[in-house]
Amino acid sequence: MTSRARLIGTAIGALILAGVIVVWNARREEPEAAVKTEPPPAPPQQAPAAPAPPPAPPAPAAGPAAAAPNLAPDAAAPSAKMQQIVSRMGEAVLMARLREVAKTDSAQAIEIARAGNKQYPDSPEAPERTAILIHALVTQNKLSEGRAEAEYMVNHYPDSSWVRDIEGFTGAHRHRNIRVNDAGQLEYY
Repeated sequence: MTSRARLIGTAIGALILAGVIVVWNARREEPEAAVKTEPPPAPPQQAPAAPAPPPAPPAPAAGPAAAAPNLAPDAAAPSAKMQQIVSRMGEAVLMARLREVAKTDSAQAIEIARAGNKQYPDSPEAPERTAILIHALVTQNKLSEGRAEAEYMVNHYPDSSWVRDIEGFTGAHRHRNIRVNDAGQLEYY
């Protein structure tokens, strides 16, 4: 058998394999869509607390070489219903529910994680919640949103062990703002 015949055979085999994978994925997604159920009913309604005003954005730093602030990515806000549910949960209950939901329903995990990040933005559990959010966004094929959340996470929670997971998963790495000053020394800003 010549090398050209082997090459043609390999190419045909690869095309057949790709076709089988596409068909298999399409069939696998149909039953999952049919099995989806409604989220559990919400607890009885209580009068919502007045929402706190959003924090003012940080003042821009002076000078052309100043670093841009690490702002959270523009993302779809969680629904008012989900925010209300999360506001009545303690963070430990929220995280337990999020971990459980993330195993089966990535769309609901996104809602819960975003509402949790809004309710508890800089808590010790925030890096894990954001990591779950990133994995759920990628599962939902929202790659740009996942990458934006990953970039924010690795810069906002640089010392978290969850950052190492996300760096490996997305390739996002911390931005280190370094320059050489007039004296020839490294300067961090």
